[in-house]
Amino acid sequence: MRVNHNKFSILLGGQSLIEVIVATTLVVALAVSLVTVSLVTQRTSRSAKNNTQASKLIQQNLEQIRVYRDRKGFSAIPGSGICFTLDTSNSDPSNWSFNTCSGPNATGEPITLENVEFRRKITLASTTANERSITVIVSWVDSGGNQSVSSQTFLTAWCLGVIVPGSPCPTP
Repeated sequence: MRVNHNKFSILLGGQSLIEVIVATTLVVALAVSLVTVSLVTQRTSRSAKNNTQASKLIQQNLEQIRVYRDRKGFSAIPGSGICFTLDTSNSDPSNWSFNTCSGPNATGEPITLENVEFRRKITLASTTANERSITVIVSWVDSGGNQSVSSQTFLTAWCLGVIVPGSPCPTP
């Protein structure tokens, strides 16, 4: 029996060290890619959730300001200012009040949802005697840094006169 010992027959018999290194490198690169995609997806999902929460907080505050106007009258809304919060701690909207941002709430009303602290503030401006520009800004910090969402609306004195209890408009 004759054994052939040339170089090529030895290399064909198994895997070379280079093939093993290339295969291992590809497997590691694939694993790193999958982990990176997973982390980016989680961060994007968390950011989208926070953005949605902030948008809901803005909408809630705009509706509360409309209720405040309807219960207390347009003239009860402050004319202008850079930072206000609306104290809605009482269940009766007739007892709500605008407060200027100061002290620990200098950057707005703190609201914590699912371990994220949001700051909500209201900016008011008189555009005409019977119209106010209302901007609600909600800000928070996440892994991407400082984030904020804002929305602006205009409220008018659609019901002029003294507010009659139980009705947003005065009696004729």
